[in-house]
Amino acid sequence: MLKKRVISAIIGILLLIFLVFSGSFPFFLTVSVIVSLAVREYNRMLNIESKTLKSIISVAAVLIVFNVYLISNDFNYLPSGIIFFIIIFALYLYNLNNYQEENFIKNISHQLFSVIYIGGGLSFAVFLRDLNQGPFFATSALWLVLIATWLTDSGAYFVGKKYGKTPMAPVISPNKTVAGAVGGILTTALFIILTALFFEVLNIYYFIFAFTFPVIAILGDLFESCVKRSFGVKDTGTIIPGHGGILDRFDSFIFTAPFTYYFIILLLG
Repeated sequence: MLKKRVISAIIGILLLIFLVFSGSFPFFLTVSVIVSLAVREYNRMLNIESKTLKSIISVAAVLIVFNVYLISNDFNYLPSGIIFFIIIFALYLYNLNNYQEENFIKNISHQLFSVIYIGGGLSFAVFLRDLNQGPFFATSALWLVLIATWLTDSGAYFVGKKYGKTPMAPVISPNKTVAGAVGGILTTALFIILTALFFEVLNIYYFIFAFTFPVIAILGDLFESCVKRSFGVKDTGTIIPGHGGILDRFDSFIFTAPFTYYFIILLLG
């Protein structure tokens, strides 16, 4: 399992480096593909069979990403309120045409949640890639989030495997331990603090960010575990050998990306 994880990680990192530096539009296309695959995994967990509904959810999620691409590149874009009205109205029309009295609210809630959670969360990858504010330039904000998220996951995995005894959330995810969480937090906090020192930008906000970021990453991981447990699945997919599905790999990033973006905009930039 570890060998598969390492090989998949190396291939993924090399591919990601190429795609991130290939330009804003190619990266938007990359994120759109990732979002579509993640939505497909979620649709599978929801047992959605309708091709029409699958298409609506996928297009809606990608529409959010596309609007973010327009915003981050100073193109004309639609206000977020209009985007969400279009998405909600499209889902409403589908569920009205396929009306199920007992499941109407449940169905539309699940569908809307998948669009916001996946499309909304992953769209911040585009924001971060194009962010130029304060000490963050070119693609540096995106790399900060990707590396710090990976370090949290890796630190928690290896420390937990070596020293973990007490489960952090025994009902939600029995394999996650308190020691692993501490290891992930300290690993990432050290990386962020050293990075800030290297670029001579360290201040109290970076200290707060350094210790808050890995906590957000762990909460994102736990959230996905809650989702999977509610659907009775172990992994959301098998597309990434050793890692599971797209959502298994990007669960923490969906939380850390928006958190970092707004932290930079409000405090670090």
